[in-house]
Amino acid sequence: MEIRVAELDEVQPDDMLAVTAGDREILIARVGTDEYYAVDNMCSHADAWMDTGTLWPSTCEVECPLHDGRFDLRTGKPTQAPCVEPIQSFAVAVRDAVYVEVPD
Repeated sequence: MEIRVAELDEVQPDDMLAVTAGDREILIARVGTDEYYAVDNMCSHADAWMDTGTLWPSTCEVECPLHDGRFDLRTGKPTQAPCVEPIQSFAVAVRDAVYVEVPD
């Protein structure tokens, strides 16, 4: 199901925003001006909100604020220890607003 989660101007280039889509907490990341990604907002390694971490636009990663583990925003796969389990990634559509495809 596709859910409208943010207005276009709510996510600035090279910034992140926590949103709610259905019953899920999702992190929206905007890399540069045209690339938007969506992943679970909770780290799979420790209970930490990813939107309080660091966005690495040059590598398209988000870093957990607790233990510096990183995830690829495109796939949700861990790219730096101590994280080993992926976080879920979601399809994003950008039209008049930002939309995320979440499972029913």
